[in-house]
Amino acid sequence: MKKWILALALFSGACFAQGPEKAPELWSWFKDLDKSAAACEIQSSFALQTIGLENQVENEYGIYGTYKGNRVVVKCLAMGEGKSKVWVAVAGHDRDAVELVRNMIVKEII
Repeated sequence: MKKWILALALFSGACFAQGPEKAPELWSWFKDLDKSAAACEIQSSFALQTIGLENQVENEYGIYGTYKGNRVVVKCLAMGEGKSKVWVAVAGHDRDAVELVRNMIVKEII
């Protein structure tokens, strides 16, 4: 749980740095998967590369990058033997664009 909070804090901080005048929109989604966290990470990384995520960085806190001015993070968590949970969050200043990017990423992952 602490890793999720840290990832969200890092993610949010990057978005707020874009401008103090208006807080960014944040859309997220999560789902339990019948695959390992490692398989989830591979699938998520491939999905993000497929859509053209820029500046993709992968570390112990998740997969981060930018897509058309929107910040993206995907996190896979182990939930037991062959089970995981995937979390997708997208932040940006245009509500409709943020929702669209989130939905596009989810469609690629599931």
